[in-house]
Amino acid sequence: MKSYVYRIRFIVSVIAVTVLPIIVTGVVLLKAAEQALLQEKEKKLLAITEQLDFALSQDFENVLREEGLQNASREQQIAALNRKLEQLTDQIATAHPGIGVGYYARRLDAIITYGPSREMGQHVGMPIAPDHPGRQVMSRRSADVVIGPQVRGEIMNAMYPIERNGEVIGYAWANELMQSIDIQLAGMRQGIYSIVGIGCVIAAVASGLMIHRGEIILQEIKEGLRRLSLDLSFRMKPAKGEPGEIFEAINKMAGDLQASRSHTETIIHSMESGVIALDHRGRVTAWNEAATRITGVSLEQAMGRDYEDVFRGEEEILKALSDALGEGKTTRDAEWSPRGAGRARLFVKIGTFIWKSPMEQVLGAIIVMDDRTEWKRMESSLAQAKRLAVIGELAASIAHEVRNPLTSIKAFAQIIEEELPAGHDSREYTGIIVDEVERLNRFADELLLFSRPNEEHHVPSRVGEVLDQTLLLIERRAVSQGVFLQKVYRDAPATVLASPELLKQVFLNILINALQALRDGGLLLVETEAVDGHVCIQITNEGPPIAEEHLLTVFEPFFTTKKSGTGLGLAISQRIVQAYGGQIFARNVDMGVQFTVVLPANKEEALR
Repeated sequence: MKSYVYRIRFIVSVIAVTVLPIIVTGVVLLKAAEQALLQEKEKKLLAITEQLDFALSQDFENVLREEGLQNASREQQIAALNRKLEQLTDQIATAHPGIGVGYYARRLDAIITYGPSREMGQHVGMPIAPDHPGRQVMSRRSADVVIGPQVRGEIMNAMYPIERNGEVIGYAWANELMQSIDIQLAGMRQGIYSIVGIGCVIAAVASGLMIHRGEIILQEIKEGLRRLSLDLSFRMKPAKGEPGEIFEAINKMAGDLQASRSHTETIIHSMESGVIALDHRGRVTAWNEAATRITGVSLEQAMGRDYEDVFRGEEEILKALSDALGEGKTTRDAEWSPRGAGRARLFVKIGTFIWKSPMEQVLGAIIVMDDRTEWKRMESSLAQAKRLAVIGELAASIAHEVRNPLTSIKAFAQIIEEELPAGHDSREYTGIIVDEVERLNRFADELLLFSRPNEEHHVPSRVGEVLDQTLLLIERRAVSQGVFLQKVYRDAPATVLASPELLKQVFLNILINALQALRDGGLLLVETEAVDGHVCIQITNEGPPIAEEHLLTVFEPFFTTKKSGTGLGLAISQRIVQAYGGQIFARNVDMGVQFTVVLPANKEEALR
């Protein structure tokens, strides 16, 4: 309905624009023609009055003197002047059909001749009215043209004063009936009306044809733009003239948009950051590969869907997008952890941006996601290293301060024990004292090892051999718990620069923790592999997973979830490995829990 009303308004507007100027021009032309006709009539009548003045070679008194009627009555004088001048006025009237001409004598206050005499002779001898325009012409001594009712009726009357010897003796006139003039004006109007009408019809038809042609072109453009909105590879058919230029411009624009979109999509899909674009209704219009990797949602699953459906249950990202689309508020450096089932926990930084038109209208929103999981781990590792360094210094001080008193306590307890007789009850207490002192000494040794793990020299150590020696230490315990040990050494000769004893301590700490997790038996898998100049040792057990919040804190000093234990085993292992330029990671896998030790490979050994 709206389209129909718009079309009618458009047609009326076009016709009005084309027809209205023709009508206005016709009206102006008619007024100008009427004015020109009247002016032409005025000039003609004035010219005839001047001719009458010129034709009167003498004044009225001379005519009467020649006739010897100076003293005759007024009627006799009028009749004499009429006989003398009637032939002249009839000749002029005959030369100008429809024109009435004559003379008026001021002294006699009478019309002395009026031609053509056959029609107007009855007016001879009549005076003019007191307010007749002729009296003003004589008093002002200037010619004038007046339209109005006079002696002859409704006329256009041109009057010219007759002066002889400096005296106005009367005036000459020439007039034409307005009825005759109106007939000429009517004919002229009819001709102009016909021309204007024909022009309006031609303009209306031409406008209609032009509008019809324009509608066809607009329909083609509309359909072409609709097709292009769905498929930028569509091209409009070539055409001639200006429509062809428009079609060519649209095709060029479509080609540029297609190239720009392809370029933009290439850039977006090559970005490491996840990029998602939404329209003003919140529907997904762009989704790159990094977004799929971070969210676990494919492009096909996301495109065209509402963001609330795509991110259902993810409160952080839903709030950020709701603020952007609903309130125009952007988000910077917000953290989000996707809740995808069966996926490792990710730490994602998100930022939202508003997509606006030049008129500041919100067209949609863009969200950028950066996977900061590795950065988070590195940050945690760096913080952990700083804490370990501080704790290490403190541990060294405590160990040195504690070992000297412990040595004295142990020595005095042994002396007391030697002085006591055999079988004395106190010997039991001295034995307990010695055992506890030995336990404290071992704890002090662990503290010293934690504070200075690299006191021994770096020597080439074969990882496989160190692992075999360590596995022998736990083999009996593993058998007793029903744990099956499996070794997979993919690069058995791989060596690292490290102390074999300290490496054995690292592996032993991890293996003991694994055995403690496998109380009901299971598989304990030990794997080695050389990757990019590093040796990776992976120890995986089928025990229960570690809580996500504990994966980065299990290497903290004194952190433990066991009822007994110092919480230094994994912390010492981390310190030892870091001293050799490596790192330890813990993560949950499908099998269970996996600890990975990464150490730089021995380059000199690799060159041999």
